[in-house]
Amino acid sequence: MIKVKNSLLALAFTFFTLVSCSDKETDPTPGTTTDTDSDTELTAQTNTEEADDYIFDTDITYITLNSTSVAVTGEGVTVENTTATITAAGTYSVSGTLTDGQVVVNTDTSSKVKIILNGAYITSTSTAPLYVKSAAKAIIYLTPSTQNTLTDGSTSELDGTLYSVARLSIFGTGSLTVTGNADGGIVSEGGMIIKDGTYAVTAAESTLKSDKNLIIDGGTFTLTAGNDGIHGEESLTFNGGNIVITQSEEGIESAEITINEGTSIQLTSTDDGVNASSGDDTSENHFYMHGGYLYVNASGDGIDSNGYIEITGGVIVVNGPTQNSNGAIDYDRTFTISGGLLVAAGSTGMAQAPSQSSTQNSVKINFSSSKQANQLIHIQDATGNEIITFSPAKTFQSVVVSSPSLIQGTTYSVYLGGSSTGTATNGLYEGGDYTAGTLSTSFTVSSTATTATGS
Repeated sequence: MIKVKNSLLALAFTFFTLVSCSDKETDPTPGTTTDTDSDTELTAQTNTEEADDYIFDTDITYITLNSTSVAVTGEGVTVENTTATITAAGTYSVSGTLTDGQVVVNTDTSSKVKIILNGAYITSTSTAPLYVKSAAKAIIYLTPSTQNTLTDGSTSELDGTLYSVARLSIFGTGSLTVTGNADGGIVSEGGMIIKDGTYAVTAAESTLKSDKNLIIDGGTFTLTAGNDGIHGEESLTFNGGNIVITQSEEGIESAEITINEGTSIQLTSTDDGVNASSGDDTSENHFYMHGGYLYVNASGDGIDSNGYIEITGGVIVVNGPTQNSNGAIDYDRTFTISGGLLVAAGSTGMAQAPSQSSTQNSVKINFSSSKQANQLIHIQDATGNEIITFSPAKTFQSVVVSSPSLIQGTTYSVYLGGSSTGTATNGLYEGGDYTAGTLSTSFTVSSTATTATGS
């Protein structure tokens, strides 16, 4: 019996509790402001948090939805049939049910509009039920302990169920369910910021999409996408949140992707899991991970960057492709790793490991034949100290591991099969005892990127 002694693995298991406790709760009080904790720099049409975003007027206009009619108390709203149009800057509270209608924001492009969703259920068969047609910025607040729902029809004329031409910010601790039957879920032509809240988004195309920058500062997300799970055309930044993408073509995609401490992402994709790419100078595409947890189950490339990959911390687990036309890790320029834990399993055809310029050691193990799914791969040093125990979810022939526990000049043994009494999360074991299976190979860490061959 081999006792597990690697404390780094515990990060993958304690993280889920930590991330749920770290979400910031930002509830506005009329006439007061709340702390935003954001230093994001503004560029043209991108979105940042601004000082007055969380100052809500005491003078609120109330929009009450009554199934097939709309009632308004206050100013700044016109009503035609079942369409309520907000025409001026200010704060608006929306509640009730609309079976086939729409709330539209149509102000001048210097106006900031704040919408409080307070138990709003809006369905539209022909267009976006919530449409920001013109404004400088729309800020949507999800009232605590409320459920809000937006649903469009399969023939909707707009690209999102919640569709904004302006910059869009969403916050609050309430819940929002979005069903995009025609196209996307929550879509903004400007930059988008989401913090706090509980989101369930299902869409025929992308579930969350911005044509500029997209920032997630917290919240709980369950996303089911026909195309991209989360897409930020210029940049995509995760500063927190618990995100599960149950279905997607590409899980998360942007020219520049950054995952920071406090974030948990678990995704499934039929193509690339993480894709740092753009239509411009692809050499400048970047994927950064500075902390948090990332799990990828991809049929295409697990992590794909048309430029660079840089890992400084966190836990990454990849179940990559079974076909040799893709790889668990794929990059065009360099991949540097200086901290954290990486375990990536997949096919051998395009398998890549971190670059020699890394400061943390890694090993790429190519096996002589494909190995069955769900069998353990275990790496330990001569005294039985565990580096990893991992059970890939799919057939694999290559495994890449990077860990601060891999020491230059030290020899390690690689076992296949056997059993573990530890606790597994997405195939990665923590704690317990390992009972040895078959010795596949041994290797000595001879450089920052070592290659080994297993039987």
